[in-house]
Amino acid sequence: MKKGILVFILIFLFSCATTGDIKKDENVSITGIEVQDCALTIRANKPFIYTISKSNNPNKIIIELPNVNIGEFNSKIISNKAGIREIIPSQILLPNAIAKIEVMLRKTSIFTPEYKDNAVTIIIQELETSHPPLDTDVSVDKGYTIGDEDVLQISVWGSPELTVEVPVRPDGMISAPLVGDVKVAGLTPQELKIKLEKELTKYIKAPSVSVIVTAINSFKIFVIGEGVSTSGTITLRRNTTLLQLLSQLGSLQNADLNNSSVIRGGQKLAVDLYKLVIKGDITQDVHLRPNDTIFIPDNFTKRIMVVGAVRTPSSIPYREGMTTLDAILSAGGFTEFADQNDVVIVRKEGNEVRNIEVRLKDVMKKGDINKDLSLKPGDRIIVKTGGIF
Repeated sequence: MKKGILVFILIFLFSCATTGDIKKDENVSITGIEVQDCALTIRANKPFIYTISKSNNPNKIIIELPNVNIGEFNSKIISNKAGIREIIPSQILLPNAIAKIEVMLRKTSIFTPEYKDNAVTIIIQELETSHPPLDTDVSVDKGYTIGDEDVLQISVWGSPELTVEVPVRPDGMISAPLVGDVKVAGLTPQELKIKLEKELTKYIKAPSVSVIVTAINSFKIFVIGEGVSTSGTITLRRNTTLLQLLSQLGSLQNADLNNSSVIRGGQKLAVDLYKLVIKGDITQDVHLRPNDTIFIPDNFTKRIMVVGAVRTPSSIPYREGMTTLDAILSAGGFTEFADQNDVVIVRKEGNEVRNIEVRLKDVMKKGDINKDLSLKPGDRIIVKTGGIF
């Protein structure tokens, strides 16, 4: 009997010590919740793991941080930035401490998490519901797709010895403790989390896995053509639309947007870059996917050539609505020897070439704008000399 009581006391003391050790480890706390123009950042005083999910409400994101205390951030935060309406922090105490943060969005949005220096930053991009992108199926509802050369941080709650940071090999595999080689290319972090948890149930009871893409190296886009100054392979670090990519390529002045295209899986997408860039038609703005190819040819054959008695004979990019006088002014204007009423437009129409005379002196002196001929792509302007004016 005395021996049984002694064993009970030892078990009780050991249990108390173990609980005390856990409490000492549970000292990770949120130190900041910040909303920027297009992002939400959650900071803590120590490294942490997190999960992000969407509820049945498409305008709601749920962020959970296991073994993290909510700290002083226990009241609702009203926001007018990053498409966020309000942030509702709460604390779940049982069975383990979990900081739960519900983010209410104004519109259905794309969100991309990035973890660095004890902080998770969630980039939020609203989708235009009135003018949806052509491929609205490509969104963060599916999440970022893991690819070759990406680097993953895999954490298992309560088992720090299983936490690893591994690169994705060229064969699309990683090696993880206990489970060995796992095919990850083509999966989202959430899908990989579920897959690893299923595998780990063979060794751990109710495992909780966190998967974070710490380095995105596989989201490669290929830009070819002489219509842009920046071409070649571009590695994207976040979900990116076609328009956002074009803004990174520099001037599109020499781009033939009418004949540009987006190629995916060997097929051209029904995207009109001219409508997107020139007309501002955002229904043409698609979300890019890894290995998309953007073809942007030079608009040389569509440029306006201005030669003869002008100050700067040159080739000028055609723009819609351009007139003969517009082109001559872009070439520096007439010289003092120019015959302003002896201007010829050389225009090719099919297999024929036409010479069209334009009297620009009448336009400039008499205001007769009907004589200022509208140009077409590929026109050539010849300004003849005729004495001093």
